[in-house]
Amino acid sequence: MVGALDKWYYNNQGERIDDHQYEIQEPRLKSMLRVQKFLAPPDYRAGYAMKNVSSAMKQDNTDIFIPLLRFPLWHYCPSCRTMHKASLSERTNRYYCNECDKTISMNQVPFVMVCNEGHISDFPWREWAHQNEHTKCEGELKLISTPGATLDSLEVRCSCGKKRSLRGITTRKDATETGEESISELSKRMNQVGESIYTCPGHRPWFGSENSTASCSQSPVAVLKNSLNVYYPKTISAIYLPGENKEAEELVDYLIKSRVTATRLSGYSSLDDKLHYVMSDAPVEFKSVERPIWELAIAYIENDFNTDSNHGEDKSDDANERLKKVEYEKLLENQDSKHLKIRQEWNSENAHPYYPFAEKFTLINRVTKLKETIVLTGFDRLTTGTENMTQENLINGKELLFNKSEVPQNDWLPAHEVYGEGIFFTLSLSELKKWENKDEVKKYFEKYKKRLSRHKTRFDSETLLPRNVMLHTLTHLIIDELALTCGYNSSSIRERLYISDEYAGVLIYTSSGDIDGTFGGLVRMGRKEYLFPIIEKAIEKARWCSSDPVCTEIGRSSGQGINQLNGAACHNCSYLPETSCEMGNLLLDRSLLIDFQLGYFN
Repeated sequence: MVGALDKWYYNNQGERIDDHQYEIQEPRLKSMLRVQKFLAPPDYRAGYAMKNVSSAMKQDNTDIFIPLLRFPLWHYCPSCRTMHKASLSERTNRYYCNECDKTISMNQVPFVMVCNEGHISDFPWREWAHQNEHTKCEGELKLISTPGATLDSLEVRCSCGKKRSLRGITTRKDATETGEESISELSKRMNQVGESIYTCPGHRPWFGSENSTASCSQSPVAVLKNSLNVYYPKTISAIYLPGENKEAEELVDYLIKSRVTATRLSGYSSLDDKLHYVMSDAPVEFKSVERPIWELAIAYIENDFNTDSNHGEDKSDDANERLKKVEYEKLLENQDSKHLKIRQEWNSENAHPYYPFAEKFTLINRVTKLKETIVLTGFDRLTTGTENMTQENLINGKELLFNKSEVPQNDWLPAHEVYGEGIFFTLSLSELKKWENKDEVKKYFEKYKKRLSRHKTRFDSETLLPRNVMLHTLTHLIIDELALTCGYNSSSIRERLYISDEYAGVLIYTSSGDIDGTFGGLVRMGRKEYLFPIIEKAIEKARWCSSDPVCTEIGRSSGQGINQLNGAACHNCSYLPETSCEMGNLLLDRSLLIDFQLGYFN
């Protein structure tokens, strides 16, 4: 398990390094998340001792490790099944087994215990066997496997004679319709009948101590240690947007590459000192740049001025939505900056010749280069996507990442930059509104919103529109078809949805860690003579799923997927890899695309 962020950027002598060279600049995100800086994870550089070699190349920041901890702590002997408990800092799985009387490689137990608050604990093997969370017995435990394929076949036994199968430990029911959280089988059955309900002990082992706990009243549940729902990262990303002053943008880019950061600038008290520092080693092409431009570049790095991210802040609590509004406006125009290049390919005003479904669209732009900054803001366990990215939730997320989030040196978040390319298109608002006002669409979508309102999610059933579900489904189908055509696999193509009352657009893009970006295969498919046939083919394929008629019938009647938040959508027709979808494969329904009565493209 990766340790808390407090202990990153320390070398093998336990000294905190100067982390300025790992700093990433993205002022919009920085002001929105209210942190001092973003840092890229440190790369490992071996500190070789070069004795008596004066010409040896010296590296800085050597021997930096990201802290890792052993978890779960319980192990069992593969021969006699006797259980042993290790420590968080244990580097090996070889322990002495009393029963076998030899040192042997132990296996980690398969289960851990998690709760919705983000806590994770070792499964309470001793307490479970004795049916008592306060047991004092210190007998030797064994994890016995009996014939069978279910959890009934796994049994924990104590040398005192107590034993119990693991049946029911992974069972959890959804929250009730009244909004109350249900109690897991583990909580109900931990103690003997009539005893108290077992609650989460609140362990946080990633902070580096078995005793690091928080008070928690959640009902915990056991999950397989390598299950996906043990850890869901919460991230926010922003696409680089050029400012109005191109000269200042280029200057900032040079300064960042020269390792001029907000941290280093804070070491100078006056603006004149800062200017002298940044201008002293400037190359010839920047010598003629006027002082106001240098001042603007310094302000940009220090994030000391109002950026576009402040626009619309009072309209929405969700940080993601505030970012996207500004991005949408920039993606509509031609751009030619260092990190964002956009060319208009097609618009509805000069739509010649005619293409299939062209009347449903208004604009297609090819994004030949883009830069995306992705920031980790926290994580979830068991469920994800239940909360908006409000300031309160961002603070809670930071408290999970840091043991002491209030310390000034911990005022940062981990981030990384990726470069790529994409296709941006918008849909006709007049056509969308005409479709959404149809009686059959309204009636169908009311049933959909009722299912949504029963569960706690980040999707507001009151403001959700049919266009949100329809456009999201269309995006998935187009990505699937693009993956078959342009050579990228679907997990490397991502979506970015721009949907509100005022606009409806999508950016389909691919990004990689290489500074040169990708090879242009996706951008080429954005040409109108290629993209419209791809859209037509994707819609045609959506008319039939290999799970039909089951997929369509269940989707229209009761819904399917997590908490029935999807309509006619399943792994055989509409789902994408988790890395590609913004919403975790939720809010999907082919019926709103192709149904003879409801479909936007019928």
